[in-house]
Amino acid sequence: MTIGELLKNYRISQRKTQKQWAKDIISPSFYAKVEKNLNRISAEDLIDLLHSNQISLIDFFGKLNQSDKTLHQQKLEISRMANEAYYRNSKKGLQQLRDMVVESSLPDKDDEILIINIYIAIIDKDITHLDRNAINKMKEKVFNIANFDEDGLILYCNFMSFYNLNSNLVLSKRLVKQFIGSSSVKIQKVVLGIVINMLILCIQDEKFEETETFINYANQIKAQPDIFFYKEVIPVFDNVVKYHYEHDKKYIDTATKIIDSIKLAGMSEYGKDLEKLLIANK
Repeated sequence: MTIGELLKNYRISQRKTQKQWAKDIISPSFYAKVEKNLNRISAEDLIDLLHSNQISLIDFFGKLNQSDKTLHQQKLEISRMANEAYYRNSKKGLQQLRDMVVESSLPDKDDEILIINIYIAIIDKDITHLDRNAINKMKEKVFNIANFDEDGLILYCNFMSFYNLNSNLVLSKRLVKQFIGSSSVKIQKVVLGIVINMLILCIQDEKFEETETFINYANQIKAQPDIFFYKEVIPVFDNVVKYHYEHDKKYIDTATKIIDSIKLAGMSEYGKDLEKLLIANK
């Protein structure tokens, strides 16, 4: 049984229409597609939906598991929801998900809680309160994954800032080379995310000689609507690197135009971060 099917069962048991059930959390049309497994609901919206309809999170996920999901599959679903909440910059969604995991009977739930706490700390830009031994344990666990899958790839991409540059160079090159040919748009996004992170780290550490490899990797992935933002960002770093070697103002001007367009598109905070990188390398 899927999340959509289970939501439908709960809704029908409460004798509510889809509009009554969705309230003002998501649109009825979007929710209708969730029930049909045509749309994937975000972690934050799912938790809000369950709360607003007085459904226990533990009961919901317990029934999901009892239907036909193994504990392993349930952990994967929680990881997906955590990743999604993190990418939405949703501290609220992560906190709600953490509370659910704390109350659950999942084995090894401490690892899930640690990951969620790290995500929250990254959003807050404050990791000082995190247990250093626990972080090192997680770093080692990710670094030593023998066979990476999509979830492992996402986990590494999110935790790259915790590794030193040399460790990132070793692992990122291996993973990008392994996954760059994937036909999955989701994996292409993560690969480009890793590439962008590496370009930032290399430029910050003045390892400009390493940037060419990652720019070439990015250029191998064809532009398409779902990954357009990632492709648009790459030329910013390319122009910063070219300016480093040639000191021609045209590269700064080009990077500035791209950053301005990113801001206009609604990514003002990310645009400001790129601007700081640009200013630091003028």
